[in-house]
Amino acid sequence: FDIGDTLLPSHEKINEKVSEELRNEGIEDPPELPINEYNIYKPSEIREWLNKHDIEADAEKLKEAYLEWEKKFLKENVIGELNKINENFGPIGFISDNSIAAKEFYKDLFRSEGLGYEGFIVSEEVGVKKPNKEIFEAFIQERNEDSGDFVYFGNYVDRDKAAEEVGMYFVWDDKYHVFNSSFDGPTIHGLTFENVEKALKEVDSK
Repeated sequence: FDIGDTLLPSHEKINEKVSEELRNEGIEDPPELPINEYNIYKPSEIREWLNKHDIEADAEKLKEAYLEWEKKFLKENVIGELNKINENFGPIGFISDNSIAAKEFYKDLFRSEGLGYEGFIVSEEVGVKKPNKEIFEAFIQERNEDSGDFVYFGNYVDRDKAAEEVGMYFVWDDKYHVFNSSFDGPTIHGLTFENVEKALKEVDSK
């Protein structure tokens, strides 16, 4: 699985939580945070963004405001579904254009919630981002299985469909539609056990 905007509406909620905190600190009409340029899991990058806009605010506090919401959302809406998917079709794994700091956050959360997985690759540790196929190859190498055994669920077709270049199957999750993507292959609207089950049957029928 991809993570941001596949498991949860990260683009929307990062800016919502950052804006809420800045307004609470008296910053009227705060600018939008370009989340692909400034990583919310890294306070040093958020501090750089704040400095760019001459905003005096606590970068660590902004990070924690989002992470607090994210933990709650994942616990209430996502981890239970992933556990069912894991038990029936697993073991699951993750490939994300994100940082090592983000990976550690998810690993700690998944461990505390008893969610097992095999394989977790983020772009920062590989040195490339999707659609570069090396990030998918790194996952396959970590799992040491045939690429045709994997189905990758992602939200950004232009990047995530590159999974097919290494022999994986791709399913588009269009629930958090932030990239103006389109896809004529297997598609789900939200990551639930039932949706994943249906998509896997569609993939198997090909």
